[in-house]
Amino acid sequence: MDPDANIKQIVLRNMNRCVVCHREYSTQDIEIISRKSDIWTMLVECEDCHARNFVAAVLNDADPQEAQLALRRLTEDAILQGEHHQGHDDARITPEGPLDGPRVSASDVIDMHLFLQDFDGDFRQLFRA
Repeated sequence: MDPDANIKQIVLRNMNRCVVCHREYSTQDIEIISRKSDIWTMLVECEDCHARNFVAAVLNDADPQEAQLALRRLTEDAILQGEHHQGHDDARITPEGPLDGPRVSASDVIDMHLFLQDFDGDFRQLFRA
């Protein structure tokens, strides 16, 4: 089996279904974006709903922080391309809330993820506190 197929199989074992529509991924859904000796970056796109995920495969003794930085750059580039995308009205997202205030940071997202891990769904108790 060629190296591309091996890496794609590893990605499929860890991301077997789309988190949006739950369609099972196949190797055809994975596009290798960058191949360095120690870090590969890939795009996994659902064929049905077109949800996209960037994935970094850290090989050998590569620095995981370097992989996170590569993923952050890919995500930022994708966001910028979406903001500058012309010709498709449905591709543009219009915010529904106020435009002022602080931006949501990666730290905010992680904090919410950690909160939701232990949240039991009792909003009454949450708002009483």
